[in-house]
Amino acid sequence: MKQNQQRIELTQAIEAKVQRLDMKALVRLALDLKVSLPEAGGRTPRSRQVAAAHTGGPTDHVLVGKGIGRVLPAAEGTRRLDQITVDDDSTDWAESELAGAGEVVARLKVARGTLDNWRKANKVIALRKGLRNYVYPLRQFDRRGPIGGLERVTPMFSSPEEAWEWLVTPNRITDGKAPIDELQAGNVDAVVSAAEGALDYT
Repeated sequence: MKQNQQRIELTQAIEAKVQRLDMKALVRLALDLKVSLPEAGGRTPRSRQVAAAHTGGPTDHVLVGKGIGRVLPAAEGTRRLDQITVDDDSTDWAESELAGAGEVVARLKVARGTLDNWRKANKVIALRKGLRNYVYPLRQFDRRGPIGGLERVTPMFSSPEEAWEWLVTPNRITDGKAPIDELQAGNVDAVVSAAEGALDYT
């Protein structure tokens, strides 16, 4: 019992000391203990080169790199980010693309009961407004009614809001397009697969 306690205390003391070591000391310790250094990002192992670079030992190779580079002013950083990013209007959906039930049935020339049935069958996404009212994102409709596939995608998400946010946000699984646009193009199976993939990471 006493030996176990001593072993635990010794382990804790070693861990505390190792946590305070800098990279050079850690590499030297790994070499002394004959512990192989981990590979970085799946690349070819370079433990010998890294160790030599940190400990001053001989090596046939030289590490190259520029580090993180100079720190940019905020304005310059923003300008560079703007060059490599695209505007994402998905955060504006709540203000710009919603209509009440009356407007939707008038546009589509359907009965109010039809819209209610679509909502209950998950064929349309309805967002609550107050206790009993709903608003509907207009982007989910074509001239005749809701676009196909929504009833397969919507139930995968915990709320209509979460489903709609995912549908209007471009993602790499749908080739950088918003899934709602892929549904409009008839690529229902691709969007369903993308939704299933998205849920793997939640």
